[in-house]
Amino acid sequence: MKKILILSKTDPNSNPRQNRMINWLKDHYEVEVVGLNKLRVEGIKSHAIESFPRARSIRDLFILLRRIILRNFNLLTGNYEEVNWSRLGSARNLVDELAGKNYDLIISHDLVLLPLVFMIKGKATRAMLDAREYYPMNFNDQWLWRIQRKPVNEYLCREYLPRCDMIITVSDGLASEYRRVYGVQAEVIMSLPASRDMQPSPPQSDRIRIIHHGVAGRSRKTERMIEIMDYVDDRFSLDLMLVWHNRRYYKKLVSMAEKRKNVRVIPPVPMQEIVRTINQYDIGLFLVPPTNFNLEFTLPNKLFEFIQARLAVAIGPSIEMRKIVEKYDCGIVSKDFSSLSLARELNRLTPEKLMQLKENSHKAAQELNAEANAKRVMQIVQDLTEISQ
Repeated sequence: MKKILILSKTDPNSNPRQNRMINWLKDHYEVEVVGLNKLRVEGIKSHAIESFPRARSIRDLFILLRRIILRNFNLLTGNYEEVNWSRLGSARNLVDELAGKNYDLIISHDLVLLPLVFMIKGKATRAMLDAREYYPMNFNDQWLWRIQRKPVNEYLCREYLPRCDMIITVSDGLASEYRRVYGVQAEVIMSLPASRDMQPSPPQSDRIRIIHHGVAGRSRKTERMIEIMDYVDDRFSLDLMLVWHNRRYYKKLVSMAEKRKNVRVIPPVPMQEIVRTINQYDIGLFLVPPTNFNLEFTLPNKLFEFIQARLAVAIGPSIEMRKIVEKYDCGIVSKDFSSLSLARELNRLTPEKLMQLKENSHKAAQELNAEANAKRVMQIVQDLTEISQ
């Protein structure tokens, strides 16, 4: 049986794109996984990339300060390879264990792990990158990121992208930029959820329920979705199912929600339960201004989860999402990225129009599901592992 190693800096149990790929491949290949946490799937060997421990003593604090000083020195002197390794926790410790296993294919779900890929791979091993972002401009709206991360990501793209045997990405905009800047071809594999056998629920005339789920991020301006609810009529309510990395920003959003009668923050559910859980709503909402390149061309999991849940979709004029919504006529698109603009479109909805949009999502869900992706990914993997012989 061919051997495949799948790498990620995120949790493979909750990262939708990586988790789906693991489940597609595990019954046909000998799969091994490296991630932020160990994979909780029986029969698959897994390794965790441990983060550097917090400073709990004077000695730990000294070690941490020394590491930071060395990292900044390497950043200033352009030693980006070492800067990248310094951010990977215990990843370097895995090289000796994994290098002799002669994998047929190594799939990385993160640019920053490509140096590890090429330290592990043998001569016959093929390398594939799932470029879920356009990494050189991932958070280009943040000045500190531009100083600390941007030059490292640009170096990694220059050094390692041409050495990959296959690159996939999530939208046409990202693929076009990788081709323009680095001369590499990236095939678009959209982030589609598994198909579900469910029906759209008829909306009530006096109660329209809106859901937004996902990461609460400053770059995403999540507060604008809360502000929409200041302009809609009394029919509408909004639930926010948020995960967060910045506690202060999350608390700000919770405080904003608490001041409004038509907004709630509710607990997130496991990735596998999202579509089933949100099916009870009428509209999936994602208003995200193009504060950076990746958000300008975003085509996120949540859009397709809204559709799979048979919801109408409400978005701003985001380039890639708009293509999908207009192609399948499954939602509304505001004229600009202001809260008022999208609120005006929501207020125009009648129960009949809303039901039509939900029915159109029902039709689109038959096409926009992971089963089509699975066939293409399996073909790509088969082609690459046959080349490795």
